[in-house]
Amino acid sequence: MGRVLAAVFSILLLLVSMYLFGFAFQLDSGQGFVFIAGVLLMSLSFFLPIHVFGKR
Repeated sequence: MGRVLAAVFSILLLLVSMYLFGFAFQLDSGQGFVFIAGVLLMSLSFFLPIHVFGKR
């Protein structure tokens, strides 16, 4: 059950990070902070399944 929750959470993080990428280009100021937040969430969404599914 923990692996399923990790996979669903990872997909949600991926979707939020893609939304932040698009939202960053619509802002008048602070685009860099929103874009970096998207990059960090994207990295976390790829790291989480590797870490969870790599354990035995």
